[in-house]
Parts: sequence; structure tokens; C-alpha cells
Amino acid sequence: MAFTSFLISRKFSGMQLVVMIFFMITAAFMMSYFRMGGALGRKVNIALEIIISIAAIVFPEAAMLLPITVYEILSDRQIAAGLISFAGIAFSAEHFEPDNYVLFVIIIILSLYISYVSGKQQKLEKDNKKIRDEGEVQKEKLRSQNRTLLNEQDKNIYLAQLSERNRIAREIHDNVGHMLSRSLLQVGAMMVVHKNEPVSKELSSLRETLDTAMNNIRESVHDIRDESIDVEEAVKEMAEPLKNKYNVRFDCDISGRNMPKEIKYATINIIKEALSNISKYSHNSNVDINIEEHPVMYKIVIHDYEVINENEPGEAREVSFTGNGMGLDNIRTRAEQLGGQALFTNNNGFRVFVRIPKN
Repeated sequence: MAFTSFLISRKFSGMQLVVMIFFMITAAFMMSYFRMGGALGRKVNIALEIIISIAAIVFPEAAMLLPITVYEILSDRQIAAGLISFAGIAFSAEHFEPDNYVLFVIIIILSLYISYVSGKQQKLEKDNKKIRDEGEVQKEKLRSQNRTLLNEQDKNIYLAQLSERNRIAREIHDNVGHMLSRSLLQVGAMMVVHKNEPVSKELSSLRETLDTAMNNIRESVHDIRDESIDVEEAVKEMAEPLKNKYNVRFDCDISGRNMPKEIKYATINIIKEALSNISKYSHNSNVDINIEEHPVMYKIVIHDYEVINENEPGEAREVSFTGNGMGLDNIRTRAEQLGGQALFTNNNGFRVFVRIPKN
């Protein structure tokens, strides 16, 4: 449009110049508008392209609109309109001065080139949007599958825990419980036989003791069913294989009985994911695992590193790290499901920081 305006200014002046520039701008915006207006708009746009191309053959002044028109013709891939417009370019040659006509042809070529590049760019943007949309769909599917896997992990832990509790309960019931029940029956029978003898008082005391033992066993079985997994022992077992390759340091400062089972499941699986990443990708020598209980939250830190400079004042500045792997996404998801957050930093090794609120 800028080059065409310059060409028009060389051929026209005064009110004619204003009118021609007005027609050029109007034609450009109308064709661009109709081209984006769906199927009907495209048909109207093609009709405008043909009309302007024919007008350039009949009225030499209309040839000034051809640079704008050929841009739209190439964008719409209209062969018929293109042939008519080139006929208009040829017929208008005698109405231009040689230098102006050369400039006119150069502007036409520039218009075609810009239209081609613009169309190619639009196609690339369309393809990129399609790839991005397909990627979002696949990402959502992976998230859904990931959530299912996380739930399955929790379910497996719970089933293993339940199986162990049932085994212990059966052992107590089948062995100790039966022996105590048998002892109570025997003492009761002896009390009936020796009802009026001095030993009856001692037998009554023995029965009370056996009753107390039986009640204590029942309470113990009840506690076994309510107890959660021992987080400290579970983490020690997970960290044991890493000791062949790394210097592992584990600190655990929590009150296990007060930790809700959901947080215990999350803690175990978060550390499991982090240690799995370390065993796969880390080339450092040291691994620190830290679990701390604070008044309002639980803090989990897993850090693999080479050497920490003790002489450097203050803590090392953490660099934000964005992780899109499945393991890191699992950690982030588990923390967020419990109202917490996960932070991954990459400074002197990889560091996982997780905060989970108590309530």
C-alpha cells in the first residue's frame, strides 16, 4: 500500500490523488474483510477481485488498484482472476510513463512475494496450532492416565498394608486368642469345681488377669488395623539400594502416629519418584533425604549434589527449574492434591522441595 501510494502520487495530484488513495485503501480493506468472512465472504471477495481486474482493462486509472488485487488473488488461489489481472497489467502499459511502469511492475512482483510469504506463514501458524492442540489433548490423556496410576499406587500400598494387618490379626486370633479363650474356659470350670474351696479366690483373680490380657489383645488388634505405614522404615528400605552408588543421608523428624495416612502415602511415593529420578539421571555422589514435621506442615526435601561449599556465606541461590517429566509431574500432582506445593531447583545438583499442610 505504501509503494502503491507513492506510485499514485507520481501520476495524480490534487483531488484525484486523494480519491485514488481512498479507493485503494477501501478496496484493500474490503477484500481482506470479505476473505475472512466465511464461504459467502470469500465468494464476494473473489467477485471484487474479478471486477477490479476487468476495470483495470477498461479504465487505465483502475490499474493502480492491481497491486492490492493481485495480493488477494494469490491468497485466494484464483486462476481466472489472476489471468484477468495480468491482462489488465499488460493493457495499462501504454498509459504509464516507462519509469512509472517499471515501478508499477516491481510493486506487482513485491505484492505477489508478500502474499506468498504471508500465506506460507499463515499455513505454518495453522499447523502449529493444530500440533499444539493435539499436544494438549495428548497431555490431558497422559494426566488422566497419570492420575489413575497414582490412585493405583495408593491402592496397592493400602492393599499391602491391609494384607499385613489381616495376617497379624489372624495370627493373634488363631494362636494367642484361642489359648487365652481356652485358659478362661479352664479357669471357669475350675472355679465351678472348687467353688467352696479356698483356691476359688485365687482362681477368680487369675480369671480377671486373663480377661485383662484378652481385652489388651483385642485393643492391640484394633490398633494394628488403625496404624498406618511406618514412613521412616519405608524410606529406609527405598534408600538402601542407592547406597551402593551414592552417599545417602536420611533425616526423619516426624511423629508417625499423628501423620494422616493420605500424607504418608504421598510422602512415600514422592520420595520414591525422586529417588527413581536420581538413580536414572544423577551423576553426583551425595543424596540427602529430609522429612520434617512443623506445627502447620510437613516438609520433604530430596537433594542430590556433588560438593557443597561450606565457606560460601548463606545458602546457594536456587535457580528455578521447570520439569515436565512424568516423575516430576507425579510429585507435583500428589502435593497439590493435598493442598501443598512442589518446587524443583537445579543448583549444584537437583533438589526437590515439597510442602504439605497438616489441615
